[in-house]
Amino acid sequence: MQDILVSLVASAVFVVLAWTFSKTARRMLRGMAAHLLRLDVEEVFAGGPDAAADLTRELSKAQEVAILTSRGMDLQRGPFQELWGRCQAGSCRCRVLLPRLDVPTGQRDWINDREEELQAFDSSFGTELLRRQITTTYDYLAPLATGGVEVRGYNFPHLARVVLTERAVYVTPYRADQHGWSTAVYKYRRGETYDLWTRVFTKLWQEGATG
Repeated sequence: MQDILVSLVASAVFVVLAWTFSKTARRMLRGMAAHLLRLDVEEVFAGGPDAAADLTRELSKAQEVAILTSRGMDLQRGPFQELWGRCQAGSCRCRVLLPRLDVPTGQRDWINDREEELQAFDSSFGTELLRRQITTTYDYLAPLATGGVEVRGYNFPHLARVVLTERAVYVTPYRADQHGWSTAVYKYRRGETYDLWTRVFTKLWQEGATG
C-alpha cells in the first residue's frame, strides 16, 4: 500500500512539473482534451511569438495560404519570410486581405475605428499611425504581386488576424484593450471553425478592392 501511495505521489509531482515547465506537455494535454471533447481547436498559444515556430512549419508545407489581417506588420518578418520565397518560386499561392485605404464616400472607415481602440491604451496612436503602417505593408507586398501573392483591400471591422492553410487556421482575436501580438493565438484543425473563417475570408475576398 505504501509503495502504491509513493508511486501516486511521484506521478502527481511529475505531472505538475511537466505542466509547469514543459510547453510541449501542456500542448499535448490540451490536444488530448480537445480530441476527447470533440473540439476542433488543436493548439492555444500565449501570443504571436509563441506560435511562430508552429506557424512556420505549417506554412512550409502549404500550397494555398489566405491571410486576413489589420496592419500586417508580422508579414514583414518571422514565419512569412520563407512563404514569400516559395511564392516567388511558384510553389505556393497566397492571398492577403488588408484594410482598404480608399474607403468609398458614405461608408464607415474601419481603420479609424481600430485606431480609436488602440489609442485608448497606446498613446502612439490617434494620429493615423495605423493607416501609415497599413500603407507600409501594402508597399512591402507590392513587389511580391508578380510571384503568386495577391493583395486586396477590405472595409470591415478589424476583428482578428487569420491565417488559413489547407490543413489549419490560426486565429488571433483583436481585443479593444490590447495589441494583437500579445493576444492568444488559437489553432484550429479542419472543422466548423475552419469552415467559418474560410467562408468569411471568401466573402471578403470576393468584395475586396484591388490595386
